[in-house]
Amino acid sequence: MASAIPHLHFPVTWKSNPRIRKRKPATATATACSLSEASPLFRAAKHTVLHSTINFLLVFFTYMILLNCKFLYNWENVLWVDTFVKSGMVIGLGSGQASGMAIEYLGRQLRAGALKDLVGIPTSVVSASEAAKAGIPLGEYENSSQGCFLQIDFAFDDVDIIEEGTLISVIGRRRLQGEESIIQEKLVLSIADQLVFMVKEDLYKCGLEGSIPVLVESLNWLETAEEIDDLFLGDAEVWRRPSVGHAGPLGGDFPLVTTEGHNVLDVIFTSPIASLAEVANSLEKVDGVVDHGVVSKFPCKAIVASESGLSIVDNVPTNTVGGV
Repeated sequence: MASAIPHLHFPVTWKSNPRIRKRKPATATATACSLSEASPLFRAAKHTVLHSTINFLLVFFTYMILLNCKFLYNWENVLWVDTFVKSGMVIGLGSGQASGMAIEYLGRQLRAGALKDLVGIPTSVVSASEAAKAGIPLGEYENSSQGCFLQIDFAFDDVDIIEEGTLISVIGRRRLQGEESIIQEKLVLSIADQLVFMVKEDLYKCGLEGSIPVLVESLNWLETAEEIDDLFLGDAEVWRRPSVGHAGPLGGDFPLVTTEGHNVLDVIFTSPIASLAEVANSLEKVDGVVDHGVVSKFPCKAIVASESGLSIVDNVPTNTVGGV
């Protein structure tokens, strides 16, 4: 017996509905005439499409190259961490791009189990945030209950420029309003048993030039600036750092004020500095100077990044230790 098949009703289509008229397609002749190759509109459209395609390809390949370089750069610049950092260490965490990548790598090593029981001592709010994001336990460099500093086994930090041979460095050239001053950063670096600076090859040289940031008491900053100006007369200019943008030597209407309440003077050397150590000693004798951006520690090491890779140098007589 045949099964009953339900009768299906389909809606009326345009073929059976006389009220729906079939639209005539546009003729190919009319289209060809309106967009002939001789037409300025056709040439403009072709030009636009061609250049859009070229621009897309340029952006795409540039992105891929930069992505590949960033990948290689990130890995190449953290291999040195395995040389210095061991499980159970207290680590001073520096500030800057290279330090940020090292902090991220330390976090990965902790999660992978390659490192254990690390404690990080940040040099700034930025490095503290990066360490927390990477999962690195943080500690305080000062033990308030015992009134002493915590023992730091190893510390690393980005520097703005470094003197070849002595490895005396300058930090704090790019500090902005609202950021910490160099005081905490220098303290962490000074109490570390081992210290490594990180710098690009073009910033590792003798005869350094440029600015040295100097923290001064805000109340009598002008008298301090005049004394520093007399000290380096003919070799440097002294400008008070503004809080935003650019201003004149006096720092404009809104000079930068650190979280400790100090002004920052940029002592800008226009000729090569014969000795950073002598500059630091001279600045420390000026009334009103709280601190400066010159960091000197012996012994210490520096990781110098170049196109060919990384090299590790130190400030002992046989200064080239090796490469990474």
